[in-house]
Amino acid sequence: MKLVVTVVFAVFASQALAQDAKPSEASVRQLFEVMHSSKLLDSYVTQIDDTVRASMQQAFAGQQPTPKQQKIMDDLGHSIAALVKEELNWASFEPMMIEVYRNTFSQHEVDGMLRFYRSEAGQAVIAKLPTAMQQTMASMQSHVRTLTPKIMQLEKDSAAQLKAAAEPPQTSEPSPPSVPPSPPPRR
Repeated sequence: MKLVVTVVFAVFASQALAQDAKPSEASVRQLFEVMHSSKLLDSYVTQIDDTVRASMQQAFAGQQPTPKQQKIMDDLGHSIAALVKEELNWASFEPMMIEVYRNTFSQHEVDGMLRFYRSEAGQAVIAKLPTAMQQTMASMQSHVRTLTPKIMQLEKDSAAQLKAAAEPPQTSEPSPPSVPPSPPPRR
């Protein structure tokens, strides 16, 4: 009987350990392939480039830059894009991401993610999540724009309160003049 209990315990313990086991590098690579991680990084880099270019155009506040200014902006845009592409590329990110995933998820969890992302619903998440995130960010920016003036007013009110708290209170009654002590009588 002890042997049966020991065997059953060993089987359950090995299954529990297998679920907590560190995922293999190969399974994490499969997950990244299924998730189209390299393409997602590429699209992120493109978004950064678009944001930089839009910011440079906004710097002129609607005025047309001179040809010389336009060349400087174009050169800056190309330099930033080259730097971003050099630093944010899948070849340099993948080893770091593999290590992060291996240290964060178990083999059991990676297997579950693989099943999900290989499914029709998982592929829909991969395809549509960037759009959902962009829409979320745009909505959040709208809320921040309406929130910013309110925060600024709170800061202004608080600054006025702090200043008033630091000043001595003013009273309507004049304070009595200070009289110097009289010298002691001479003898």
